[in-house]
Amino acid sequence: MEEMNECLGAIMAKYLAGEASPEETAQLTAWIGEDRSHAREFARLTDIDQVVRPPFDPAGISVDIARERTMLLLQGEERRRRRLRFVRGFERAAAVLFLPLVLVSVYLFMARPEPAASDTTWQTVTTPFRTQTQLELPDGSKVWLNGGSTLRYPLAFGAGERSVSLTGEAYFEVKSDKTNPFVVHTKTVGVTATGTAFNVDAFRNDDVVSVTMVRGVVDVDMKGETRRMAPGERICYDNRLGTYTVDQTDSEKWCAWRNGEIIFENDRLDYVFHRLGQLYNVEFTVCDPSVNCYVYHAVFTDETLPEILEMLKISAPIRYEILQADSPAPNIPKQHIRVYGK
Repeated sequence: MEEMNECLGAIMAKYLAGEASPEETAQLTAWIGEDRSHAREFARLTDIDQVVRPPFDPAGISVDIARERTMLLLQGEERRRRRLRFVRGFERAAAVLFLPLVLVSVYLFMARPEPAASDTTWQTVTTPFRTQTQLELPDGSKVWLNGGSTLRYPLAFGAGERSVSLTGEAYFEVKSDKTNPFVVHTKTVGVTATGTAFNVDAFRNDDVVSVTMVRGVVDVDMKGETRRMAPGERICYDNRLGTYTVDQTDSEKWCAWRNGEIIFENDRLDYVFHRLGQLYNVEFTVCDPSVNCYVYHAVFTDETLPEILEMLKISAPIRYEILQADSPAPNIPKQHIRVYGK
């Protein structure tokens, strides 16, 4: 067991550094899905703020080691002072020769061309299924990234548009900056904000992209047509038809996933299966179409997929069959589940 923990720890470190192979990613994803505690441990380790600034532990201080380091620093300081007396004499002579070199260097620096946009360094963060990742962008904006989602953003925002690219689902709390609008790019929709909170659902294989407003206002651009949204509104854009709908809604229902909750309220079972497929990397096949019309109400918190399926079996007129995983992507095996009416 200890060897397995060490192996998973090494794989997790490589994953956080963006160096994990597809096989290692698949092994890590399988481990996360085994138990709720595994998912919570992964979420803790992927908390960027905790990784960069771990908590301070006074008990970890060694007085003896600190004393030795202090003595070494004092000895090094004395040697530095002796070298400094010698170097100062040399500096006076070198200054006359060094000045022309400085002037030439300044000229070359000022004359260099502005870096092209392609020189921007980008960071890509991908969250495994059944987990969530929270991160802070260079401008101070906060992002919650849902499982199976990828966010691409620059390590530093320049003047003008603060652009990020999203595949999957994310909740944004944008830091206010009216002169530098914040733009989320998806496969078909762009969301522009200056300081607000909203949720974007844009999974790669879905035909519909949705934006749910929490506070503030955003402009949603759908292939040239722009719609301004207010709090409590949810817009759904159909990529196939090029049409959209806007509804008043309880925004918490669509954003509760960032707290580990899945809320179904007056939702048909076909949507329930669709949502579970997004979050758990599962493909549902409903063999009895009449099942889709059943309206379902439930709130799930950190339940595993088998637990949710059993609850559905008890409270809804269905039975199910789990088939062998099969996927063209070896690092993300997709499970297939057939649903029948009772």
